[in-house]
Amino acid sequence: MAESARGLRAALLDAAPGVVETLKWKAPNFATVDDFATFNFRRPTAVQVILHTGAKPKPEHPEITVDAPAGLLRWADRNRAVVTFGSSDQILEHRDAFATLVQSWAAQLR
Repeated sequence: MAESARGLRAALLDAAPGVVETLKWKAPNFATVDDFATFNFRRPTAVQVILHTGAKPKPEHPEITVDAPAGLLRWADRNRAVVTFGSSDQILEHRDAFATLVQSWAAQLR
């Protein structure tokens, strides 16, 4: 699954102009004006990408809205969502939808 996860990384780096990759919370983290996506590798059977508007909730940030295929995105809060991939096949199947999703997310950051 590690090779397929590189495709997710590429999509995050291409989500918007000037995306910067750092390490936070012992995982790859992506930012433009603020952090917006962080990998979660804690589950041995899945790769998760946490989409957010920074390390701390920002009540003043407008609500983010994105289109995603059913089951791809789980909302954890109004501006925090989790994308979980349980297999390399699932990553490959949803790669284009994921790229569109993160582009839309990054475009709404303030």
